[in-house]
Amino acid sequence: MRKLLILLAVLMGTTLMWAQESKYPIEVKKLPDLATHNLKSYFPGTEVAEVYTVTQKIKDEYFVVLDNSVLVVFDKHGQWSRVEANDAEIPERMIDGRIKMDMAKNKITSRVIKMEKDKKGNYEAVLEDGTQLHYDNQFKPMK
Repeated sequence: MRKLLILLAVLMGTTLMWAQESKYPIEVKKLPDLATHNLKSYFPGTEVAEVYTVTQKIKDEYFVVLDNSVLVVFDKHGQWSRVEANDAEIPERMIDGRIKMDMAKNKITSRVIKMEKDKKGNYEAVLEDGTQLHYDNQFKPMK
C-alpha cells in the first residue's frame, strides 16, 4: 500500500510538471507586424510588460501581457485569438459590432472581460458577471 501511495505521488508530481507552461520570452519587435498594429490600435498608450511563446522553436502563438494586466494572444500571423482583461475591460472597438448589437438587443449591460475566437471563426465572450456568450462564424448566437 505504501509503495502504491509513493508511486501515485510521483505520478501526480510528474503530471503537474508537464502541465506547467514553459515561457520563452521574446522581444516586442519580433511580433508579427499585424500584432503590433493591433496593439497600437486597440490599446493606445498601454505599454507591453511581457511577450513570450510557449514553444521554443515553433512560434505559432504569441502571448502579450500589457502593463494593465490584459493578456492578448496572437497567432503566427498577428491575428488575436484570445483577450483576457480580468479587472480591466476589453476595448469596445475590439468587440465586433454584430456581438454588440446582439448584446444591446438582449439588454446585456455587463462588461466583456474575455473574448476568444477559434480557427473556425466562432467567438466566445465572457462577461464580468460570468455569463458566456457564444457566436458562430456568421455571428449567430449559439446555445
